[in-house]
Amino acid sequence: MQFVKIYDILSYLTPVLLLGGILIAFYFRKTLDSIHKSIAYYLLAMLFTEISGRIIGDYYHNNLIVLLVYSILELVMLAYFYYKHLFKAKHKLILFIVFLAVIYILWEIYVFEIRSIKEFQTYAKVVDNFTIILLSLTFFHEKINIFKESKWDNFRLNAVILAFFSINMLFFLPYNFIINETIGFWFWLGILSSVTLFNSYLISQIWKNGRTRKLLPSGSR
Repeated sequence: MQFVKIYDILSYLTPVLLLGGILIAFYFRKTLDSIHKSIAYYLLAMLFTEISGRIIGDYYHNNLIVLLVYSILELVMLAYFYYKHLFKAKHKLILFIVFLAVIYILWEIYVFEIRSIKEFQTYAKVVDNFTIILLSLTFFHEKINIFKESKWDNFRLNAVILAFFSINMLFFLPYNFIINETIGFWFWLGILSSVTLFNSYLISQIWKNGRTRKLLPSGSR
């Protein structure tokens, strides 16, 4: 019971952090470049699902459907982010894989039924994580081939995305086994820690980009 209370308190760190990032992005809204504005929209979408999950959980005592919605929202937004800002080539095969992943998650949502957490499967989140990992690896492959990527920040951002979703996938693969064991608290704490670190990095990049561009003369932004 004590672990549950500790996790419940720590879980509020995510929405507070997301809200802080959104406020920072709003403060620098006039100076942020398009990449970091897209990151801010991603944080806003994650905050929306976080709040929705809490409301639905309190009302229905089961918010598992939110994880499915979260998965498809995250996948669509990050796929758009890669094709809009990072990719130079069309990568039709990867786009087709993204399409199949979206169709699968939509099917999961369609057939979803209210069930206990012990019966719930997290295949949609695994598919989401795996597809985003493919996007990240494709970016590396593209840039290594042309060897003309001048923006080191994009490499670093992509590396962080790759690391986060790889770790996230490892957490969700054994979800049903872990959630029924006494180590369930440490499982959720691990997810919370990785999400917190990932969001903190995104927010730091928004702050860095907004502050740097704000200090530049208006004609050079």
